[in-house]
Amino acid sequence: MSESLLTNFDEYLIHQITDSFGSVAATDKHWNDGHYICLCDADGKIQLIGLVRLYTNNDVIDGFLCVRHEGKQHNIRLSRRLRSDVNTIGIGPLRIEIVEPMETVRLVLEENEYGISCDLTCRTTSVPYEDTPSYVREGGRFNRSRAVYEVVGTVEGSVTVAGETYKATADKWFFFRNHSWGSMPGRGGPRDHGAPPQSPQETTKGLRQWVLFRMPDHGGFYQIMDRDDGERLQQEGAILLSDSQLEVTEIDHDLEFYSDGPKRLKSGRFSLTDQEGTRREYELEDLGWVYCQGGGYFGGFNDGLGQGVWRGEYHAEGEVWDASHPQKIVEADGTEREFDHAWAESFTLLRSGNSLGLAHFEAVVFE
Repeated sequence: MSESLLTNFDEYLIHQITDSFGSVAATDKHWNDGHYICLCDADGKIQLIGLVRLYTNNDVIDGFLCVRHEGKQHNIRLSRRLRSDVNTIGIGPLRIEIVEPMETVRLVLEENEYGISCDLTCRTTSVPYEDTPSYVREGGRFNRSRAVYEVVGTVEGSVTVAGETYKATADKWFFFRNHSWGSMPGRGGPRDHGAPPQSPQETTKGLRQWVLFRMPDHGGFYQIMDRDDGERLQQEGAILLSDSQLEVTEIDHDLEFYSDGPKRLKSGRFSLTDQEGTRREYELEDLGWVYCQGGGYFGGFNDGLGQGVWRGEYHAEGEVWDASHPQKIVEADGTEREFDHAWAESFTLLRSGNSLGLAHFEAVVFE
């Protein structure tokens, strides 16, 4: 008798291929599917990013939680065999529970040896923003694909870090979540054996922004890519309301970065004009940043192989960094490091008129 690939999801009438939900139509090792949750509080005490992602063809599920607190970033990374339990979206002490699809999710990290934990219920307050699925070919060869949607809302529960517990309340804590799936090189291990591109794609010099935010009466999302000569190469976005959304037609911004290397966002402003001609203006102030490298991005695991790689039936690792400098980290042994990329998740306080909000503000400068 062959091994069963049935999961709890196979009870629902939503199959799209002639197979169970324990398998996928794609066969490459880079196929993955995961929830990415970011959250923070208006007082700037906690900034947190967490993820659980499965790699069906590698039989791996991994995840992480990174918490910034008083200038330090606390990291835990976890991995296990996927098919030891296909119905739990989690690894060891870390899990994501879908309490009510599109409405409520719960992020839990139980007590562990790395000294951080949480139990957070995230409630959606506006309609999701659904990106256009992308399929990319380079030199005639399939390179990657991705589908994703974003949601925002309020948070209740608690976070414990460095021996202190912080209570999350819906009036001062907001969350930002995206759910993405597809074939994405860089996840699931290095690409092996294939020929390199004949014409390697050069990095465009400029500023990329990916912003997901929530105000008391609305949410919003936008992403743009501005070349360093001022030309806008990409733009999309929407104002997210409780039961509808408005396309964003104009995006203006004026951002200030810390002087110690232009990598971390300090302050600034942006404005969004929607399809009905309403212009909304926002002022922003830095609350802190979290390095995705601490979650295993960019080869961030100790073995340097990145996310989605087999590390045994169960694996856990982590550390604490001093991340108070806007460009460098200091490890526990005093070693200074500067990552060879500009990526980090910034969190900002937003002001618009008399209203206060929060944003997950990814601003990446390519030099």
